[in-house]
Amino acid sequence: MDVLIACRNLSKDYESGAGVVRALREIDLEIEQGEFVAIVGTSGSGKSTLMNILGCLDRPTRGAYELAGFDIGGRSSDARAILRNRLIGFIFQGFNLLPRTTALENVELPLVYRGAGARERRRRALEALASVGLADRVHHTPNQLSGGQQQRVAIARALVTGPPMLLADEPTGNLDTRTSLEVLALLQRLNRDRGITIVLVTHEHDIAACASRVVTFRDGRIVSDVRETPVDAAAELEKLPPPEAGLADDAAGALDPAAAERLRLGGPVPRGLYAMMAIGGALGLLLGIAYCRVVLDVTSTAIPAAFGFVLESIMAVRYAKKHLGRPLTSDQRVRVSLAYTLAVALVLAPLTALGWTPWSETVLDRLVELEGGRLALALAGGFVGLAAAALARYLVLALLAPLVAPAPPAKKKAA
Repeated sequence: MDVLIACRNLSKDYESGAGVVRALREIDLEIEQGEFVAIVGTSGSGKSTLMNILGCLDRPTRGAYELAGFDIGGRSSDARAILRNRLIGFIFQGFNLLPRTTALENVELPLVYRGAGARERRRRALEALASVGLADRVHHTPNQLSGGQQQRVAIARALVTGPPMLLADEPTGNLDTRTSLEVLALLQRLNRDRGITIVLVTHEHDIAACASRVVTFRDGRIVSDVRETPVDAAAELEKLPPPEAGLADDAAGALDPAAAERLRLGGPVPRGLYAMMAIGGALGLLLGIAYCRVVLDVTSTAIPAAFGFVLESIMAVRYAKKHLGRPLTSDQRVRVSLAYTLAVALVLAPLTALGWTPWSETVLDRLVELEGGRLALALAGGFVGLAAAALARYLVLALLAPLVAPAPPAKKKAA
């Protein structure tokens, strides 16, 4: 295979108050096109300095560095920037995404620097996002994506210019085990299927084990250069236990705004719930009337209404627990209260007008006495009464929901 990277007697010195710091010492390293190489070392070993030189972000103090046959050390900053844009894709630990732009716009950015047209930028960015499994997340901003998805966007951004090499600086440093393996499996697939050269800098040996070649640094020198069979990240991912369902649902809501909105709304309210409320309300009214006559020996409308409110709410929350598997959401309680109150009003209004309710005579006589502005005021008072009834139903539902249909206990988050 062709040699993509060639470092010969490469050294890098830095001036400090205490003297000269030798970050790299006579490095000889060749990386062929299509290799997956991990550069491993502790902090201060020189691996990050080498990454900066390989990425054309810095120049060596002594020695030579050639990238795809170009002598990098002797080139100007502008010339290195052109080569960097054409030949290298960068993946960083911190993702380095623009926070207020979509995934699509973040991926398009390197093509903007190249001067590509809008249509070409969009086409290539969509292809790059699809290649990393984010075709359905193109219009999401970084705060709407998980850490793993943000890193996938960063990988798509690195791929969009079609570079022969990816430089990954601690790409899994901010990710959990499962997400790290997902990112590593993606990098292995890109290396295997597209022949992209990948140079991965890490201080974790289990991450480096996914590369086919591991170069270990210490005190600015290469202390070992080992080629071995890499760990299959996709196979290791399959060995992990599946994520807890509750945590997966929470994550989905955090990542997908549409899913989070559906979770907040709670979905449609079953029609049977309204029927159960009507049955509960009727039973409550009968119990309230019996209680007033037998126990209190009084005539009241408020007490039977209170009985009806409570019993219909109990029936509603019990029905929700049985058929939805959880209490009604706040949005569902609003919908139930408004819809049920309006339905009751639409049923009772014609019955009252026809004289078929106990209060028909009183209400109709009162309306006959009203004229002009007083009638309008009475109608306005009726609307206020409906709003008050809806609010009362909402409050009773909210109070009874945790008592009758308690939410399931919170699951412990994985460590």
